[in-house]
Amino acid sequence: MSERDTEQVLHGRTKASFGQDGQKDDLSGRRAVLLISVGQRYHEGDKLRATVELLNRTGFGQVTVAVADTLQRTNYLAHDPAEAHRRALREGDAWLERNSKTLGRLSVPNDVLRWDEALRDPDYPRFLRRVRDAYRDDPGYRAAVDSTIRTFLDRMVSRNPCVDPRKAFEGCLSYLIEECPVIQPMWAHQGYDHIVYPQPMTTAMAHTHQLFVAREYPGKGNWLSLRFKKRAASSLAA
Repeated sequence: MSERDTEQVLHGRTKASFGQDGQKDDLSGRRAVLLISVGQRYHEGDKLRATVELLNRTGFGQVTVAVADTLQRTNYLAHDPAEAHRRALREGDAWLERNSKTLGRLSVPNDVLRWDEALRDPDYPRFLRRVRDAYRDDPGYRAAVDSTIRTFLDRMVSRNPCVDPRKAFEGCLSYLIEECPVIQPMWAHQGYDHIVYPQPMTTAMAHTHQLFVAREYPGKGNWLSLRFKKRAASSLAA
């Protein structure tokens, strides 16, 4: 037994499962996106390994690992736009290098999509325009996006009380207006059945799905949240 295996036995291993939104679904043959937020702990180490093992068990027909790296540039409020983009891109490069071995364990047919590639997709501009128009013209949609921004701002201020609320709001709004049309509805239009992510849908994302996906692309863009549970350690003598 290797030193790494011994450590996993002694400390237990994390197991991933789908939340209530995906427990009863037959996922075999479906296309899915594993959405990666670079910098989040649940996309590293034992939890990422557990996620890969879960995907291997589902029978998905194809999985795209979407590394949302440069999306994070809007969070780097102290940087000018060009440097923020470079920093986010470097962090995406580092994530892929750091986790290449774990991703290599995916037995499902898979590919990797970087965020800049998604933004260059010819389908993106029209979906971006529709989301922007909805935020400007639809009070219900604007309220959903602003509600999600307030949640983000609360977390941001708790970490850094000196943050400029106006600048932070603008950054969060840019983040969501860029993110939502990619994840919902562009990926639904491209035939993806499920989005796999550790957290539940945000209010903004749920309203984007309702407005742009539910009727136009029925059955597509379904959200599969993840749950992680630490399994009890086994005995070495067993």
